[in-house]
Amino acid sequence: MSFQRVCFALIVSLLIAFGSVVFAGDNGGIPEKLVKKLNQTDYSNPEKAMMNIVANKSIKDIALNRETFIEHNKYMGFKIKTGSITNQKSSGRCWMFSGLNVVRPQMMKNLEVDELELSQNYLMFWDKMEKFNRFLQYMIDFADRGLDDRELQLVIDGPGGDGGWWSYFTGLIKKYGLVPKEIMPETYNSSSSGYMNSFLRLTAKEMAAKLRQGYKDGVSKKELETTKQEMMTEIYRILVYNLGQPPTEFEWRHKTSDTTVEGTITEKFTPKEFAEKAISDNLDDYIALFNYPGKDFNKNYSLEMSRNMYDEPNFTIVNVPIDTMIIYAQKSILDSTPVWFACDVGKETYNKDGIMALDIYDYESILGTEFNMTKKDMIQLWMISPTHAMAFMGIDTADGKPRKWLVENSWGGDKGADGYWYMYDDWFRRYMFGVIIHKRYLSKELVKIAESKPTILPPWDPMYALTKLQ
Repeated sequence: MSFQRVCFALIVSLLIAFGSVVFAGDNGGIPEKLVKKLNQTDYSNPEKAMMNIVANKSIKDIALNRETFIEHNKYMGFKIKTGSITNQKSSGRCWMFSGLNVVRPQMMKNLEVDELELSQNYLMFWDKMEKFNRFLQYMIDFADRGLDDRELQLVIDGPGGDGGWWSYFTGLIKKYGLVPKEIMPETYNSSSSGYMNSFLRLTAKEMAAKLRQGYKDGVSKKELETTKQEMMTEIYRILVYNLGQPPTEFEWRHKTSDTTVEGTITEKFTPKEFAEKAISDNLDDYIALFNYPGKDFNKNYSLEMSRNMYDEPNFTIVNVPIDTMIIYAQKSILDSTPVWFACDVGKETYNKDGIMALDIYDYESILGTEFNMTKKDMIQLWMISPTHAMAFMGIDTADGKPRKWLVENSWGGDKGADGYWYMYDDWFRRYMFGVIIHKRYLSKELVKIAESKPTILPPWDPMYALTKLQ
């Protein structure tokens, strides 16, 4: 149980304990009688001893559940062959790293190589360009709105951030392609993007102010769009300084997995040619399954203003029961197709050994609390939200049902269990939000739902948190 959940449960238990006291005319504040009663509470041994322990140590350090920890093992019945663990470092590109990890096994097979890492910096460059173009175009579209407009406020809030979603990843590849990491390697600012992002936002918001002023001065929106193109030239220049200039074509020298061939092979590609040769799946055939009990199941939803590329569609999600999500994720993995997913990674996770399991921390025994909040309520009250994207690379089953899932993370090989995490089925059911599954593994009914006209959700709906994946 997470510390946030424990705090909430503790408050509830206190309110129940003192609920018999009637306080008239308290005007919604904390009544003096309640304060007096609370201060008279006697915390005697052994509770006092536990209070001393909790006060002098991180509660996570003392709450590790030894029984759950001992029951954990690293055995996986099925594991997909992939490359080395990647590291997003101090950037919010988990969705991009995980996307590249998902397509990497098929790329290694098609390119006949034993090892491959793709340039996250290359995709980051074009993602920034697209996001700032989207920001400036929305500033033109909404130029006639007041600054208190709800949609405009969302546009103004943090343009060009690192966060994203699966459809951002596929849209970038289709338009710009891919390159190996050595062709456009990481820079300081791609790996530690905070200062670069703040400077780009300052620049872009100054541009936005000029566009809005131009509209007030009578400049047409068509003329403002011409001005926007000139502004994007400046954004491009700043990105080149921070990330390097993306290649238009390149020579790739690499070893082959065919041991009968000596030395290396040199091939020439454009980024789009490289992606088309290496990725055999049609990226448009991947479908997002989401589990949110607060919405109707087996229904298609689209999130308004959720795209990173202004001229691309918003992403859509099919909301399904958690058991449906599990069935198709398992089917995909057992056919050696990795699964991209989004979850709330900070909840009940023991990072030292890469364990994601309910009750890995026994807060109840320490604080004497219980918590039974439903997933629906936790989402609607913002107790949990999708915070991180990773990839399933294996599964361990018992009687045909998942016991735990092998998770490839992008936090480097010194985190978790050599860069991997082990997600138990109970954790999956509570903290999993969305998975991306190729439609060949889905039922005809689900594919039909995914292709149906979606219900449009506003950008302040809880599902919109998917666009903030870091």
